[in-house]
Amino acid sequence: MINKIKTADEAVAAIGDGATVMVGGFMACGTPEILIDAVVRKGPKNLTIICNDAGVPGRGVGKLLSNGQIKTLIASHVGLNPEVAQRMNTDVEADKLECILVPQGTLAERIRCGGNGMGGFLTPTGVGTVVAEGKQTLTTGGKEYLLELPLRAEFALVRGSVTDESGNTTYNGTTQTFNPMMASAADYVIVGACEVVKVGAIDPNHVVTPGIFVDAVVGGEKKWQI
Repeated sequence: MINKIKTADEAVAAIGDGATVMVGGFMACGTPEILIDAVVRKGPKNLTIICNDAGVPGRGVGKLLSNGQIKTLIASHVGLNPEVAQRMNTDVEADKLECILVPQGTLAERIRCGGNGMGGFLTPTGVGTVVAEGKQTLTTGGKEYLLELPLRAEFALVRGSVTDESGNTTYNGTTQTFNPMMASAADYVIVGACEVVKVGAIDPNHVVTPGIFVDAVVGGEKKWQI
């Protein structure tokens, strides 16, 4: 058995400048704040962040944005964080944010495809809009579809509810949003867990993310941050 327990700073040590990082959660709910804080402390720059949203000021991905660490944001909804618009429209090139908006269902499915080794999927969402610009279209059954390509990342920051020392993880409440699929779509997966238990303490029927996907486990995530 491999004990994957690390401190937050140890777990994020390999995240360097220019890395691509997936962050789970929805509007900063279900986001591993203990891992976000460690990335802020380490300070890597020019990150590409794949997340449902930009968090809110002072929470979630919003902390990385305020700290000037994000160069490109691939997200579905950014309206709760006014700094996104400010950074997108700044005249200071070094501070400028590239924001790539993706329909939420499409974002989730692209990540799922990345985790499952699929080459992409067809969707009618975005046909005839700016979403379709530069994308391949196919017609089947008399209907036009966009070919959406998979998303993967070098790292995934995942929030788990209960995780054992080998990384087997369960999710409650909003921790189920994006976290399970991101855990399968990154090269190095870090779980920030509310509770860490011994191997065997979790009923195998309740495991959502098997430990084979997880590289590091960090305890201490606050339970009240649902």
